Amino acid sequence: ETLDLKQIRAERQFNLEKGCKHLKDEGLVQENVPPEKLGHVIVNDQYRVLFCYVPKVACTNLKRVFLLLTGKMNTTKPLDLKSKDVHFAYDKYLTYLDSFTPEEVEYRIKNYRKYIFVREPLERLLSAYRNKFMEKSEYFHKRYGRRIIKRFREGVSKEEKIVGNDVKFFEFVQYITDPDTIRQEGYNEHWAHYSALCHPCWMNYDFVGKYETLDDDVDYVLKDMHINDFVKFPQRGATYKKKKTKDELYKFYGQIPPKYLRKLWKIFVNDYKLFDYPYPGVLQKYLMQS
Repeated sequence: ETLDLKQIRAERQFNLEKGCKHLKDEGLVQENVPPEKLGHVIVNDQYRVLFCYVPKVACTNLKRVFLLLTGKMNTTKPLDLKSKDVHFAYDKYLTYLDSFTPEEVEYRIKNYRKYIFVREPLERLLSAYRNKFMEKSEYFHKRYGRRIIKRFREGVSKEEKIVGNDVKFFEFVQYITDPDTIRQEGYNEHWAHYSALCHPCWMNYDFVGKYETLDDDVDYVLKDMHINDFVKFPQRGATYKKKKTKDELYKFYGQIPPKYLRKLWKIFVNDYKLFDYPYPGVLQKYLMQS
C-alpha cells in the first residue's frame, strides 16, 4: 500500500463526507431510505460486507467475486462465470439489502464494511450508450431505442416500423436531458445517478473505489476482506476488446450542442462533487467555444 494510494483514499472519503454534509444542509438527502430502494447493495453476511454495484463500473467482474464467495459456484476463477449468467441465472445466489427488514438493514449498515465503486459520470454515460445502443442488445433497442427515436428523431412518421437499434448519441442525450424522462419513467440503472442506486450520503461507505484506479482499488478491497489469497480479480484487458470509452469522449460529446452539454452537467453535477471528479475537459473544450 503506497502512501499515495492511502492519501488518495482518505481524500475520497473526506470529500464524500463534505459533499454529503453540503447536500444534507440543502435538504437534498433522504432521511430514511426504505429497504426496497436498496436493491443494488449486495450483502455477504459471512464476510460482514455490503457492496453497492453500479452498472458500467466493472460491475460484472465485481459481481463475479461476490458469486465466488457464496461457495455455490463450482469454480474459483471469476472468468469461468459467463457474464450473461452473472446477471441472470446466478443472480439468485446473491443476497441484496432490499430483502431484509428495516431493523436488519440498520444493523448491517452499522456493523458491516461498506464498499462502492464509481466512474467519471459522462464517461459512464457514454459507456452505457455504446454498450446498449451500438451493440446487440435487443431488450434495450425495444424498450428504449424505439421510444427515443419516436420522440427525438425528426421526420419519423407514426406508421414507420422502428427497430430501435440505430439510436444516435445526440438522440440519447436529448432523452437523458428531457425533464419528461425523469418525471414519467426515471432513469434506467445503467445511467441513473450514484445517489439513486447507492445512497452514498445515507450509507456512509467505508471505501470509495474508482474505475480509474480499478486494479489497485480492487486489490485493496480483496485484502480488506481477507480473500485475496483465493480470489483473483480479472485484469481489465482480459475481458475487453473494443476502444476504451475514455478515448472516445471527444468524438461523441463533440457532436452535442452546447445547450445540451450544459443540461448534462446540471444533471450529473452532484455525482461529480460527491466523488471528487474534476469538471470534465470535454465540457470545458466545447462550452468555452460557445
